[in-house]
Parts: sequence; C-alpha cells; structure tokens
Amino acid sequence: MNGVGPQWFPASLRQVLTRLSAMFFNTASWDRHDEGYQAGSPSRSKCDHLFLAAMLADGSQAGPVWRMLGCSLLAWTFWLSARAMGWTTYNYS
Repeated sequence: MNGVGPQWFPASLRQVLTRLSAMFFNTASWDRHDEGYQAGSPSRSKCDHLFLAAMLADGSQAGPVWRMLGCSLLAWTFWLSARAMGWTTYNYS
C-alpha cells in the first residue's frame, strides 16, 4: 500500500508522513484504508469511517492524556483530509 497520503503525493513525502504517523498509530489503520480505496469497496465514506475509528482506537492507547488528545486531533485531521481529497484516489487503478 502507499502509506499515509494520496497516491499523487511524491513517494518521499508519503514516506515521511508514514514514519511520523507510525509514532502515533498502528500501520494497519492506513493499510486497510488503502486496501479499501484501491478495491473500491467498501464505499469511500465507510473506508474513511473505519480509518478514523482505527486511529481513534490506537490513540486511546497512547498513554498520557496529552498524547491521547494529540492522537485524536491528528486522527480527525487525517479523516478530514481523506474526506476532502479522497475522491482523487478512491478506486483509482
């Protein structure tokens, strides 16, 4: 899968975003999201919802409250980005 960020981001930028994100979230959250986007199933809305739920679950186990809050903020930011721009890569071959 392509990691964090849309397919049209430069690979080097996606690598940096993925490494940074791995400090907060389990990589399965974006791997499953990428799989759903690539397959075109489930719906884009459902893929994004599952992505958010996985990130929030990871964030809830982040340790101190300040870190959990930071993870939650980052999860919602990623979700908003996916909702706003995901149409550019959903079910894109």
